[in-house]
Amino acid sequence: MGCELRRIRPGEGGRLREIRLRALSEAPDAFGSTFSEEADRPDDDWDRAATARSAGEAEATFVAEVDGNWVGLAGGYRLSDQPGTVRLFSMWVAPETRGLGTGRRLVDAVLVWARAAGARAVDLWVTLDNDTALSLYRRAGFLPTDECRPLPSDPSRQIQRMMLVLIEPG
Repeated sequence: MGCELRRIRPGEGGRLREIRLRALSEAPDAFGSTFSEEADRPDDDWDRAATARSAGEAEATFVAEVDGNWVGLAGGYRLSDQPGTVRLFSMWVAPETRGLGTGRRLVDAVLVWARAAGARAVDLWVTLDNDTALSLYRRAGFLPTDECRPLPSDPSRQIQRMMLVLIEPG
């Protein structure tokens, strides 16, 4: 099973919506938004997101594809209040392809893009009881910070900010 990683392309808004809703359905406790919130977004929003994330240094989405089927995604965007920091978001791998290194490849794709875009650091928020994700991010070099807060989609759960410094301040 060959898995191709690539950046999303303009015109793939419908596919982006489909995989995002699949991720939210399969792992609702891993994301800050809910299935219903995302399902209610108009098609134009998805098309604009795909186009915006297909090129440039402001934001990006990468997809993992097997035999034409999307089996994973991860995105990054520059934080407006911290221009040197990129936020890793929407990380998800389909259950049937977990354990094959797809998650790490998606994280690495975001890190390569962030470095090329001149980012000094990459951060993310992860649910504290998601041991698989925590392990993946630690192996990729992310370190936990002291920042924790309730998960927006389920305030009974806690998320923690993790950070990877790409370029030490000099």
